[in-house]
Amino acid sequence: MIVGIGYEVESLLRVCVGGVLLIIAAIMDMREREISDVVWLIMVIASGVFLLTDIILNEFSPPHMLLSLGFGVVMGAVLYFLRFGGADIKALLGIALLYPRYPVFGEFPLFGVPPVEVFVMSVLTNTVISGLSAPLWLFVKNALRRNFSPLMFMGIKVPADSLRHHRHFRLMHSFDGSYVCGGVEVTEDDIRKIENLHRDGIIEEVWITPELPFIVFIAFGFFTAFILGDIIVILF
Repeated sequence: MIVGIGYEVESLLRVCVGGVLLIIAAIMDMREREISDVVWLIMVIASGVFLLTDIILNEFSPPHMLLSLGFGVVMGAVLYFLRFGGADIKALLGIALLYPRYPVFGEFPLFGVPPVEVFVMSVLTNTVISGLSAPLWLFVKNALRRNFSPLMFMGIKVPADSLRHHRHFRLMHSFDGSYVCGGVEVTEDDIRKIENLHRDGIIEEVWITPELPFIVFIAFGFFTAFILGDIIVILF
């Protein structure tokens, strides 16, 4: 893919705008489990500004825009039927609109632009791969702490009296001593019971599974798609 310096500068500007907005969205989702629509409104406005610039400079490509938006709409519909959050769908549609062509700047992406130059597609494939790699990250983290257990692929072990310091997690065992692989929602009463059991010396540590918002993986997929390229294409 041969591009001019003007396209590279525009690509960098687009990546800066999109990257900052996705980071803000990820932080909001991790803290409050809610993302303000202002984030997506800014992304749409920025997309409109870049679109107008492309039209003025005679660089607008309708086929690229249609392909990008088409893929974004289809995958947005898939996520909707899979009951993903509205913010995740808005993020994909926003990326599809903001990046009708694959962004290129200098040596980035390091492994080249994939054969199918649909940026949102590469973002999504990288997102899925990063999500599937989460169990491996948990395994390594537990192995380094010598917390060996069948649960080490699904969660982490924490002190029983520290649950109030953790946010967005599920408890991986019940009070009868059995383990729950998918985890269960924790209520205030549950936390008090665990704290009492810890105070009585019955429970020292508990297994929990962190609940990372999907938007975090989308942000990771976004930056890896720009810096590295499409991971599927790189591997195969």
